[in-house]
Amino acid sequence: MEILIIIILLVILFIYINYKVIFVSKYKLINSKLPKLFNGFKILHLSDWHCTTYGKNNKRLINLINNKIEKEKIDIVVITGDFIIRQKRDYNPALEFISKIKSDNIYFVYGNHEMILKTSELEDFKIKLEKLGVVVLDNRKIELIKEKEKINIYGVSYIFSHIDSKKDLTEQLIEKYKKDYEEKIGIINQEEYNILLSHDPMDFEIYARMGFDLIFSGHLHGGGIRFFGMGVATARKNWFFTRLAAGIHKKYNTQMIVSRGIGNSTRPIRIFDPPEISITTLYANKRLK
Repeated sequence: MEILIIIILLVILFIYINYKVIFVSKYKLINSKLPKLFNGFKILHLSDWHCTTYGKNNKRLINLINNKIEKEKIDIVVITGDFIIRQKRDYNPALEFISKIKSDNIYFVYGNHEMILKTSELEDFKIKLEKLGVVVLDNRKIELIKEKEKINIYGVSYIFSHIDSKKDLTEQLIEKYKKDYEEKIGIINQEEYNILLSHDPMDFEIYARMGFDLIFSGHLHGGGIRFFGMGVATARKNWFFTRLAAGIHKKYNTQMIVSRGIGNSTRPIRIFDPPEISITTLYANKRLK
């Protein structure tokens, strides 16, 4: 009987950790293209909240975020979409949540749940985000400038037409999708340091070929079930194992950080896959680290 009680308590603890304990992942990235004045630049990344609650008024989660912003001296906060849940179509909880984040530099891109909103709803959401001081990167870029040096931050909104053939992208599809993105945001200057915010990590090959230096993404919630660094993720309800569901990845000269997300959506499965926020510090070279 005692063993059974211990097992039950351990199972409850395991479930609680996987759903309600927010981990903080930290990354240190070195790139010689990064301007010297941006050495030590810190980015806090949030994704896929989906109106998940962490105590009354999300106080526990918000306190954690604000504590990290203050103690880590975060320069910018990036949010890679799905801060609403499509079943409710209510973006007011997202606005309330974001309004409590103590940063003057928040950058937001739409995920698939935001893109399901009606055009009028999405425009209203954008207007209200901007009133909070949030920069909505809806298929555009901004320049962050320090004296005479700068880095670029691009944002692309989720594209539903790209959900086809995610697992086995053909060369033809890669070129087509690359052209889709370049029509929206232009061809990037690869002599400069370029960051991309995109909800969908499954277009990593395309982003890398476009020449981005760093990408922040989410969408796959870590895969829901994680084994040996792989997550069971879904594209058009076809389940498969992918390493792109979470963590840091490299292709060519591009690095991508994929968040496991801080919330749960229509399939609230988390096994060995607790929620997370991440903090990334950029360095110009090893000596300046």
